[in-house]
Amino acid sequence: MAFEVGDHVFIDESKSKSYYVAAAAIAPGSRSATDRAIRALTRPGQRRFHFKSESDSSKRSLLSHLALMDVRVAVYVAKGLPDKTARTLCLEAVVSDLAQAGASRLTLERDQSLVAADRRIIRDALVEHDYVTKLNYEHAAPADHSLLWVSDAVAWCHQAGGDWIRRSRPLVSSVRQVG
Repeated sequence: MAFEVGDHVFIDESKSKSYYVAAAAIAPGSRSATDRAIRALTRPGQRRFHFKSESDSSKRSLLSHLALMDVRVAVYVAKGLPDKTARTLCLEAVVSDLAQAGASRLTLERDQSLVAADRRIIRDALVEHDYVTKLNYEHAAPADHSLLWVSDAVAWCHQAGGDWIRRSRPLVSSVRQVG
């Protein structure tokens, strides 16, 4: 299982031929040090890294450094479905796994066009799993939480396929097909 009791989880997605949601998990006690280490990987003047905008050599270097950190990533994959359906299924699966593991916090990369729907999906899933008061969740800008960058990196690698999946494998603790 990718998640543990008390985990803080950060999710981002990548969509191309399939819909990928990557959920990066970290124990609360490791979060500050890991955040500093991830932010130290940015270049001067860069507020964050966004994997689709990085060069291949930068991607390889970032993945090598991220693999040394205390972060576990679960990947959720929905193939052959409209984005709206795929996102719903992925979010429901994430929340189910978070409730089962006893995670405490969920942060999603903010896409203003999806916030209202995400809140409904998450709320309904929390009710279904009797976990409403146990999981705090928010939408945030990527620059606010460096662990969103880890989710972005792994989601990008999975949609890119091939050697990028292999390179991201040290970070990935599970891959779950949904739908």
